[in-house]
Parts: sequence; C-alpha cells; structure tokens
Amino acid sequence: MNLEQLVIKAQTESAGGAAFEEVCQRFTGLVKKYANQPHLKGIKEDATAEGWLAVAAAVQSYDQTAGVRFAGYVESRVKYAVWNLFKRERRRWQQELPLDRGSTGDEEKSAPSWMETLAAACNVENEVEARLITAAVCEALATLSDKQQVAVVRTMLGEAHLAEVATELGVSPQAVYSLRQRGLARLKKELRKNSTKLPI
Repeated sequence: MNLEQLVIKAQTESAGGAAFEEVCQRFTGLVKKYANQPHLKGIKEDATAEGWLAVAAAVQSYDQTAGVRFAGYVESRVKYAVWNLFKRERRRWQQELPLDRGSTGDEEKSAPSWMETLAAACNVENEVEARLITAAVCEALATLSDKQQVAVVRTMLGEAHLAEVATELGVSPQAVYSLRQRGLARLKKELRKNSTKLPI
C-alpha cells in the first residue's frame, strides 16, 4: 500500500486506527526535523506538539484528486505550523523583553529577564517595586480559571512541558497551549487595567 492509499484509509477509519498510526510513524523524522531547529530550543515541546497537530490535520484534509503528493503536502503543513508558532512566540518575547531606553543596541544580550529583575532587590526602592509587581501579578493570576492558572504557572514559571501538564489536567497538549495563551492574554489585560498601581 503506497502512502496516498494509506492516508485515504486513515481518513475512513476511527481515530487512532492502524493506518493513521503508520502514517505518523513515517513522519516522525519530519516532525523532529522541524521541532529540533536551533531557534526553537526553548519551545521544542510546543513545536513538536504543533508538528503532530499539523500531521493530523494534513491527514484529515488531504485530497488525492488535487494531484498533490501527500509527502510534500504534509511537510508544508508541518513547516508552516512550526514557523507560525515561532513567529507568535517571538512577538511575545519582544513584547515582554524589558528594554533599557538608554542602551547601546545590545538589549537582547544584556537585558535581564523579569524574574531576574524581581530577584535583584539590591536596595529598598527595588524591593518595594518588586513586591508591588509580584502582588499585581498574583492578583491578576487570581482572575484566571483554575486550568488557566495551572497552564500558565506550570509552563511559564515551573518550566513544565506541555505534555506533562496535559497529563495532569487530562487534556491534550494543544488544549494546554490554548489555556496558556488565553491565560496570558487575560493577565496582560488585567495588568494593563491595574497599571496605575505599578511603579512603572
């Protein structure tokens, strides 16, 4: 059975069937190839999850009558899914990067993370600011649903992988990713609303 025939069979069988499993096995190397790129090192688990979602979506949406080979079709789906994830994360990193207005252009190399900024309470003023910011973040976190709190805190602060949190919550890694993104959007909204309370 060639690949195209295998995909057609996977489309007609129930979820998780033998044909779909074999298709996934054939493209394990492809998903790893795109998820293991150097610029994705910090979000490798997310990239892997996006890659597999793209494979599953490609199987379901593939139309043999369009005259496109499935191997090329699935590669383009995985490639662009991972690339779009990177672009989203890069925008988030740029928005959260604490830039020094008087710097010389080496912000990305020298700017401390917000965790380092909170920890660097070398005087009373910094300590008070850190406490105010921490209190504001905690207050904003309290507005999230329980699952959103777990997704944000465990993956952003606890450094847990999406798959680990997915197992804990009994959902898919993609669901955890969505919970985290919605939670972060809500956090930003709450922090903007309470920005007058912050020392910035």
